[in-house]
Amino acid sequence: MKISIIRPEDREAIANVMARAQGDVRKARDYVESIIDDVRKRGDAALVEYTRRFDDESFQAENLVVTEAEIDAAYERVSEENLAHIRDQISLAKKFHHAQREQMPDWETETESGILVGERWTPIDAAGLYVPGGKNPFPTVQQILAVPAKIAKCPRIVSVVSPKGAIDEVLVAAREVGVDEIYRVSGPHAIAALAYGTETIAPVQIIAGPGNPYVTAAKILCQEQVAIDMPAGPSEAIILADDSLSDGLDLDGKAAYCAADVLARAEHGPDSAGVLVTDSAELAERTAAAIVAQAKTLSRQDYIEEALSRYSAIVLTETMDEAIAFTNEYAPEHLEVLTAAPRETLGQIRNAGSVFLGLYNPVATGDYASGVNHILPTGTWAKKSSAVGVWTFMKRVQYSEVSRSGLQRLQPIVDSIADVEGLDAHRRSVDIRFE
Repeated sequence: MKISIIRPEDREAIANVMARAQGDVRKARDYVESIIDDVRKRGDAALVEYTRRFDDESFQAENLVVTEAEIDAAYERVSEENLAHIRDQISLAKKFHHAQREQMPDWETETESGILVGERWTPIDAAGLYVPGGKNPFPTVQQILAVPAKIAKCPRIVSVVSPKGAIDEVLVAAREVGVDEIYRVSGPHAIAALAYGTETIAPVQIIAGPGNPYVTAAKILCQEQVAIDMPAGPSEAIILADDSLSDGLDLDGKAAYCAADVLARAEHGPDSAGVLVTDSAELAERTAAAIVAQAKTLSRQDYIEEALSRYSAIVLTETMDEAIAFTNEYAPEHLEVLTAAPRETLGQIRNAGSVFLGLYNPVATGDYASGVNHILPTGTWAKKSSAVGVWTFMKRVQYSEVSRSGLQRLQPIVDSIADVEGLDAHRRSVDIRFE
């Protein structure tokens, strides 16, 4: 078990850290495109064939739809403790997303006398939620996707869940939020079904949710048909830390925190990335040793070992300004800030999906409990997109209202520019109102 300490001047190593699993997405595109075409042509038959190939050899078409009876049975198998915590998760997520919705007001203003303009938010008619599975169930993904979709008041919300493994908690989370259309299908063929529809699954207008490189490639390719939240691929995090200490914590203790947080990303899978970025050589060395020691105690040894060797690293810079610059260039999905003044550091962060401030706020709080949305852009997409939120499942409709006097104010502009563009019918549509 080993993690590399690298410096910014080691360009090849830095390029590999920066690239992470996005190269895997590009490699998957041709294969995924053939699956999408097949689902478009053969519908349910293709879904059944791919599900048998990748997930369950005995899968039948009648297994596609999750029934109310199956959800009732799932409740019987979920412990009271887990049910209570799922409900608590959902309550916290609702508080966050209701507050978010309040920051998205409709508005209008009079730009000049007789010229009124504005915007109003309206829900997307049908939202598809992709809930990954297979290795483990992810009820937290189910609820954190469904809560903002419900608050957005989408009339139709569809979830696709893994056809293999134990998914009782996922089904319970879906019902608790109010999702009542659930299908057992996973992988790029599930994305194709949501985008183009099959005999059983009606198409949606937007697909949201994380997935492996094949799922991410499918979302990108289906954008000619459907909107997506963003490419949300394998998990990644930067832990941005200096050697500052507080609350009686020594450097070994801080290194232990950093190591635990790197390993929390690595256990997601071999294509995940946990990266410590620091200007402290001593913190870097102690964290590397702590990673080796802690990794031996964890259950997902194979995933962790490969993740540490592929896209994870400790990046050692000369200054914190360099560390922050590297972080902004990396544009991490998750960013932990363990510096002397986390809020001051936050002011210098331009590119990150979700930022976790302070020593007592590891990414796991956002994954499971605090209510912030953890469906986030990966692979540098934080430079140009945001976390899933209520806005993901809504759109802005702009409007204007113009009086006769307002149109008189605008007429010379319309007439002049319509003449420039050679669109005399445009000019006529205004002029006729004054004849």
